[in-house]
Amino acid sequence: MTTTMTTTEAELEFAPPVPDKNLDMVRNILFGEQARENEKRLANLERFVKVWTNSVRDEMRKNMDSLNHEIHMLQDLLDQEAKARMGDGATFRKHFEQNSKGIENLQRQWQTSATDLNRRIEEETKLLSQIMEEQRLDLLNQIKQTSEQLRQDKVDRKMLAALLDNVSHQLAGDKA
Repeated sequence: MTTTMTTTEAELEFAPPVPDKNLDMVRNILFGEQARENEKRLANLERFVKVWTNSVRDEMRKNMDSLNHEIHMLQDLLDQEAKARMGDGATFRKHFEQNSKGIENLQRQWQTSATDLNRRIEEETKLLSQIMEEQRLDLLNQIKQTSEQLRQDKVDRKMLAALLDNVSHQLAGDKA
């Protein structure tokens, strides 16, 4: 093989092929049936792929619509739940404030009652102390008076002894 080409050979090698009608006919006879079968198969495959992709696209669109619908339903449920919780929170806050005010009122009443009770106890204690002191003084006076009376009415012991001695002799003498 020679590595050098002549210009005419190089021109022929890079020149566009000239259509040869006979060659096309031979090709058509030899490979025509296979080419037509391949073209039919390719067309069938293209149709199948197109139908399948349309089917998948439709299925995906249905799934997306279904998911969007579910998302919207869940969003609505969440919105309703949030509103309900906010309403419950406001109600609880209102009840809490009312209960707090009630407790504060009860505390004020209790403090007032406790103050009044303490004042009344102190007054009663003072009154009872005064009464007890008066009674103690009365008792002391009575004891003093009784003791004075007893001192004045006191019988002489010797006289009493003599009287008792005479009574005993008389009792003994009556028996003797």
